[in-house]
Amino acid sequence: MNTKFVYTISAAVAFSATVFAATQDTSIAESTPSDSILERLAALEQNQSTETQSSWASKVRVKGDIRYRFQHVDSEDKTTGSDLSTSKNIQRIRARLGVYADVNDFIEAGIGLRTGNSANSGNVTLGDGFDGMDFSVSLAYLRLNPEDGKYGAVTMGKMKQPWKSSTDLIWDSDVNPEGLAYAYNGKAKNTGLITSAGYFKVIDNKSETDTDLATLQGAVVQPFGDKIKATIGASMYYYKNVSTNNIAYADDIAYRIGEGFAELAFKDIGPIPFKLYGNFVNNTAEQDENQGYCFGIKFGDAKKGKWEAKYDYRDLELHAAPSVFADSDFADGGTGVKGHRIKAKYNFSKNLQAGFAYIYSERTTQRTQTPYSQQFNSLFLDLMVKF
Repeated sequence: MNTKFVYTISAAVAFSATVFAATQDTSIAESTPSDSILERLAALEQNQSTETQSSWASKVRVKGDIRYRFQHVDSEDKTTGSDLSTSKNIQRIRARLGVYADVNDFIEAGIGLRTGNSANSGNVTLGDGFDGMDFSVSLAYLRLNPEDGKYGAVTMGKMKQPWKSSTDLIWDSDVNPEGLAYAYNGKAKNTGLITSAGYFKVIDNKSETDTDLATLQGAVVQPFGDKIKATIGASMYYYKNVSTNNIAYADDIAYRIGEGFAELAFKDIGPIPFKLYGNFVNNTAEQDENQGYCFGIKFGDAKKGKWEAKYDYRDLELHAAPSVFADSDFADGGTGVKGHRIKAKYNFSKNLQAGFAYIYSERTTQRTQTPYSQQFNSLFLDLMVKF
């Protein structure tokens, strides 16, 4: 008999026996492969879920802070025939919560809430019959930021101030404008460049009497070695249709505000770093009570170290800027004020900060038809936590 034929028959018989045995053992043919596939699918699904959660966590940031403030204010009327003198203890709270997301490589988004609804303050005074506190949307913006700001960024919506402010003379730090802005921070060799431009809607009356704000700013930051850095810049704030809406103390007021500002920072020259700073504003649309200035000195930096302390003096005339956006703490807020401020902060830990401020201020110009003068002695004690 042919040997090759025998081998072929034998192999066929063996293969048939193997197939028959496999068909009889259902645990091998059916259970083992399917269990393995299900386990692999479950592991794959878990890995995908973990990757999705990790990706979300890396793109979305949640930040917030709560500040408790004890405030004591003594005010003395200096006007003959009036009675505005008071002495009062006040407790206030400010809470803020924000969610910020990197939507993709060139779009950022942010939503923020805070207590109160004033443009220049998030403080809420305690003592309203234990009623609940009002919260308002303080931020809601989209930012186009291609290549990490290489060519600047465009922000749309309700945003943090896109311009640089050396002091809070005309812009309280709580003011968040609404509209469209472009900002660029870059360098030309070792010189820093700061520019911004914006168009903002202040009051929308759904008519031609809307109050709008156009802004333009430019500044340079020049280091001198490793120990000295100088910043100098100029800004323009032009308001349209101010007199038709309530953002000034008097009717028929216009604002075309020019600003100059400067900072000179010193590092490793003395025992502690310090900075000189100041700004000057002039409302060229008005002839009287149209100027203001603030200058001061700051020691340390609570954002980069344990503590900071600073002193400044200011004089902001009545028509120099809109009253509703000026520092809310100084002489009870607004314009037509001048005086001194001492302020300090100390970080007990990364997320716990204490603050102190004393303001001696006065009003020396008229807000109504009758001139008056009022003096303030204000003490602020703050405790703030961040998370």
